[in-house]
Amino acid sequence: MWKIVLSLLQLQLLVAPPAASCPIFLTISLAGKTLTEACLEVNWGPDCFAPPEWVGIYRQDPSVSNFQPELRIDGIRNRTGKRQTPIKLGKLHFPGGWNRPQAEQTTATKYPKGKCLPYYVASYNGSELLTIDCLKIQPNWLAHLKDAANMPLKRLFLPGTHASGAYITNYSKTKSLLVKDYLVAQHFDVWSQLVFGIRYLDLSVGYRNMDSSNEADNFWVVNENMFINPLSDVLRDVRRFVELSNELVVLDFSSFPIGFYKHPEIYSGVYHLLRQELGDVLYERNVSLSEHCADRSFNDLRAVNRQVLLLFPTEELPYPENESVLLCSSWQRFSTSYMNISQTLDYMRLLFSKKPDSPVQDDGWIFLAVKSIEQALNNHKLQTAKERAALINPKVNQWLNGPWGINANVVAMDYFSNTNLIDVAIHVNVHKAFLAANDKFINLEILSRR
Repeated sequence: MWKIVLSLLQLQLLVAPPAASCPIFLTISLAGKTLTEACLEVNWGPDCFAPPEWVGIYRQDPSVSNFQPELRIDGIRNRTGKRQTPIKLGKLHFPGGWNRPQAEQTTATKYPKGKCLPYYVASYNGSELLTIDCLKIQPNWLAHLKDAANMPLKRLFLPGTHASGAYITNYSKTKSLLVKDYLVAQHFDVWSQLVFGIRYLDLSVGYRNMDSSNEADNFWVVNENMFINPLSDVLRDVRRFVELSNELVVLDFSSFPIGFYKHPEIYSGVYHLLRQELGDVLYERNVSLSEHCADRSFNDLRAVNRQVLLLFPTEELPYPENESVLLCSSWQRFSTSYMNISQTLDYMRLLFSKKPDSPVQDDGWIFLAVKSIEQALNNHKLQTAKERAALINPKVNQWLNGPWGINANVVAMDYFSNTNLIDVAIHVNVHKAFLAANDKFINLEILSRR
């Protein structure tokens, strides 16, 4: 008698649905000066084994009627790539009540599988439709993944943004080219980032005395030591979103570069602002159990209706604020800021392999796929923030589509919208949840007749 023990990890290839032979998806180009001027990009791969004869861009779903494409693209040959189109994004309107809500709005349409905006891409052989995708919002994706909702947060792949509050809502009012070209890090405001599906926000905060009677006016989101947006605007977007969506948001206060040094009372001030704006949606950790917040699951947070996880350097706060149950200790952070593409690949190989020599431990961790201004200068050219993101984002996005994605926790980028990071994260979480739900061994006994 032979006993063969096979894990479902080994069997998953037998039961997982086959992937498209050439996945096609839409992203937003970083070439335009403003969001409305940005153009759509067609992406294919990674590993496009059977390129289609042609690809069409549509304003309506081509699978429900015989619409003519606004643009036809022929001649895709290589296995991975992208092509910018002349189709401009224009002003976006979110369906189902997902534009920034008014104070009296209490509900919005649930879109557990996402909702297409009027931008579709389809691939064909002749007249045969092969694949279809769209630019979409995904405000409820995590709640839809029921098995993943029971997994510890440190096991989930959470798509995130770096310098999340470094955006401009009105370019005509912003005079500084330094801010526009080098310090703005996202196409979209925080509200829109969350509606698209981002679930981790990275914030640096500075203090500037505004001579206001409202202490909240003194706290600003900063990037590269420049004040960008009021912090209270970001916090209100987070609160509105979790109340409408019932989703998770991990809010990470990663640094305090301006005005905080040797001023514990200013740290206390920002803590009280957080408690004021988010207090009843912030998760309260169980002090008696000395728990790590990364060990909690989305369902744990949802059960108590407190779905914002707040990461904060508690050592900077005076007593008793530093022991607040509303604050979770910071997760490990790993950044590619000063690396070139080759070094980034090697670094990801070290982190995402989770081999014994990897610095990734059994806790929450954050991978910041970014390039700093200083790294751009090392290439003898001062690249804009968009140019830096256009260089690194597609590469990292492609690598996460492979086996490394299964070990990802938080991945944060500048200008996430030139990738399909959120779709990648959803696909990986479905896979992770399947493995977690079937984390048992199957014993197959094969009888040998003599």
